[in-house]
Amino acid sequence: MAKLGLKKPDQTQPPDRMSRREMLFGASVAAAGVVAGSAVGYAAPRKKAPSPAVPDLWIGRNIDDCTGCRLCQVACSVAKEDKIQPSIARVTVYQFYPGIEFPVLCYQCGDDAKCVEACPVEALSVDSSKKLNTIKIDTSRCLRTAKGGDCTLCQDECPGTAVTYHPTTKAPLICDLCGGDPACLKSCPSSTITTRGVKMAAVKPIQIAGGLIEKYKVPPSPDAPVARPLTPEG
Repeated sequence: MAKLGLKKPDQTQPPDRMSRREMLFGASVAAAGVVAGSAVGYAAPRKKAPSPAVPDLWIGRNIDDCTGCRLCQVACSVAKEDKIQPSIARVTVYQFYPGIEFPVLCYQCGDDAKCVEACPVEALSVDSSKKLNTIKIDTSRCLRTAKGGDCTLCQDECPGTAVTYHPTTKAPLICDLCGGDPACLKSCPSSTITTRGVKMAAVKPIQIAGGLIEKYKVPPSPDAPVARPLTPEG
């Protein structure tokens, strides 16, 4: 993506920055509970469910740095299909009022991938050949491409709404990290998309927007006058 004329951003993220963002959006760690004890009369800790294995490479998201430039979509569509067409990119930039924008792409859920579980014909699978936890799509099985259907179960069940569909072929579009060398990473001028940055748990775009709105909400001044409705008398 040298044609874009952008320098590759610094991929190093300071630890305090990571923890701040993780506190805002949360990590996918189950809270420990307690179960009632037996006749002995004690409370035993409930075992935590095993977390999905962390891949060797992942897309980190510093979402509140996003400028909405959409160069990630440009880079992705060129890398994947040799044309500039954001609708065929494997990354989607969402926009919410009042000017909140951020990229969404596969969260690399690994063995916990809901899209894989939801597919009725096993057209999706986790590709762990390079320890990337990306999703492999078999278009010869997919009901949309092989049967001309309109199945959307993979998108419906994705907890992060990271699955989109090709406007022409109807095939599912899911980021595969370009085999380990993501094109979007090279094009991002603000380090919004990085490697080994914050690995977020899959979350709906509307929830991300809600968190950002709350984070940047300006509280009213304590001395601000209280608004009152107008009356016929003025």
